[in-house]
Amino acid sequence: MKKIQLLSILVLSGAVLFGGKATAHKAKVNFKESGLARTESVGSVADLMIDSDKAIHGLQFDIKYNPAEIKSIIPAQISGFEVKYNELSDDLIRGLVFSMQGQALPKNLEFEFLNVEGFNGTSTIEFKEIILADSQGNGIEAEVQTYDVSFSNVIPVKTELSGSYPNPFNPTTSINYSVANESHVEIMIYDAAGRLVEELVNGHQDGGSYSITWNATNQASGMYFAKMIAGDVVQTQKLVLLK
Repeated sequence: MKKIQLLSILVLSGAVLFGGKATAHKAKVNFKESGLARTESVGSVADLMIDSDKAIHGLQFDIKYNPAEIKSIIPAQISGFEVKYNELSDDLIRGLVFSMQGQALPKNLEFEFLNVEGFNGTSTIEFKEIILADSQGNGIEAEVQTYDVSFSNVIPVKTELSGSYPNPFNPTTSINYSVANESHVEIMIYDAAGRLVEELVNGHQDGGSYSITWNATNQASGMYFAKMIAGDVVQTQKLVLLK
């Protein structure tokens, strides 16, 4: 059996991975929640399922995620295969899976998702690009979907503003925060002069992680501040609106 004709093996660059031509074969690729029981209180595990009418011998993928919610995405190592991955930016990871012995990939590949401390809920990831190849390096068309990673069992350990994404932004950004215990919570937006621009949250909330979207369509470009008051905790975070 021939090895995959890789243009690049160890260097995860922007180049096309496989040197063969496209084929008429198709595959469906999607994440599915893993049945693996976790022994830790953080993170989530999912299996990348590959449903193809032809054996897959090479895989390259770019996954986009929200860094305010997900800290890292780690594909599990597979015996007999090379599993390489690299962070292309703070919200994009590129991975590469292949066998130098020409073995076909298993139908499911395990991934671990580590959440940002304090984030509790679901976070959507999406494939920006995915390349599948057969034993001769020929491309196989892949149909993909977005996937919601669940961190529902994570209990916030402290009350804090945990990040906003995107930032800089135009015109909307998601402000993420966690509440360790039931508290009266206020989330307000101020401009650089200290003037109140908008009140996003004002009420009692149970302990948990939350996200609120600020739409700044009617605001001018510039620096703003999100301020959270929850019990004895007062925190601010800088936001930059670029139009």
